[in-house]
Amino acid sequence: MMRPINYVKGILQNKSARSVGTYIFTNFFAKGISFLLIPLFTNPKYLTPADNGLLSLFNSNMVLLAPFVSLGMIQSSTADYYKKTKGDFANAFTTNFFIAAFMALFAALCLFLFRSSLQEKFNFPPSFALLLPLLAFLIFSGEQLFGLLRNRNEVRKFAITGISKSIVEYAVAVVLMVFLLWGWKARIWGIAVSLLVLNLFAFYYYARNGYLHFAFRKKQVWEELKFGAPIFVFQLCVFMLGTSNKLFLAIFDVDKAELGIYSIACVLGTLVGIMSQSILLYVQPKLYGSISRGEATLLSIRKDFFRYFKMLTAVGILCLGVGVFAYYFLINPIYLAGMKYFFIVALSSYLWGLNYFFFLFLLYYKEKQKILRVAGISVCCSILVNVIMVKNFGIMGDALASLINTVIFSGLIFIFIRKTIRTTDGVHLVRGIVVTDPLSAGIK
Repeated sequence: MMRPINYVKGILQNKSARSVGTYIFTNFFAKGISFLLIPLFTNPKYLTPADNGLLSLFNSNMVLLAPFVSLGMIQSSTADYYKKTKGDFANAFTTNFFIAAFMALFAALCLFLFRSSLQEKFNFPPSFALLLPLLAFLIFSGEQLFGLLRNRNEVRKFAITGISKSIVEYAVAVVLMVFLLWGWKARIWGIAVSLLVLNLFAFYYYARNGYLHFAFRKKQVWEELKFGAPIFVFQLCVFMLGTSNKLFLAIFDVDKAELGIYSIACVLGTLVGIMSQSILLYVQPKLYGSISRGEATLLSIRKDFFRYFKMLTAVGILCLGVGVFAYYFLINPIYLAGMKYFFIVALSSYLWGLNYFFFLFLLYYKEKQKILRVAGISVCCSILVNVIMVKNFGIMGDALASLINTVIFSGLIFIFIRKTIRTTDGVHLVRGIVVTDPLSAGIK
């Protein structure tokens, strides 16, 4: 009896396990609140299936727009944190915000010009032409904050910030939905207010820690744009593998109520993806740190991956149980028809989580050409598969298309990543320059 108890105590006392647990709890907290509020969000008195379908379309457009605004600068900042001096990093970090602001204004102009078409096809109010780019910029800024907290290993502050954002978002949504009966608008206001609060703290944090340096260099802007183009294609690839389903289904005029049922299945199915992101919040800084110090070897990378694989598999099985419980005991029975989609989405999310571990190496070394090739091929395949499957099989075709596209992406990752991982063995970083021979860099 004592052995299992001692084993649990050992896990709780392990610093690494506590960090992973904190990241998982923080990310799961937002999903947990959403999970608990599913009875409210699926109650026709407050949100009809058609309302959930419209919210799903709004989210899809926001997810599509966010990488266009950020242009891979979040991933670039994460890698640069380990490569540059604090002054150079601060210059690059500040420059990124002005690039993102310009991209948000450009996106707002484009959406404003095509607002009539968007309203006709997706029933979007004209105000979304300004709201979507603004939220995309706030998402970029907030993600920069979470990236810094993670890289600086401020796990406790990461947790408090993430949990606070979720509480604000859902508290505002519930109040507006229940007491003012604002319907789907309440959910959007919740997102907007929480992002505004988060960014007020973010800019205070940036200024206090010296990450805002207004010294711009054309070279820095050009480097970010060169790296941003492949990352944008990659984010488009991510969009095509998952979130694009709502848009393709809308293009083929799938019933909004059916789309709402499918969107709830996607929310539950992507719990696995949320868990993989949570674990990677711990894994990525450790991996990047070991590479920058020249400590990474093929053996250590293999061990890190299998440790990640075991953790992801365990939480994946747990998420399946949570999803099934939700369908039978928490959700309005009208949504039970979507449980078959839930299992397919969960499997796709699990495979994606495994793939992203290897993709981290391309991001660290800023392998622009490889990222562009992987993403470009994957996007082309995804468009073809989605059109064929959705046109012929509707919602089930879309769910299967996401799984097929994820498998294709898995094959592409293994083709393009092998050489990069091999060169990681024994790589050292000196003043931001990656070298494979320590003696040539003057390391004693």
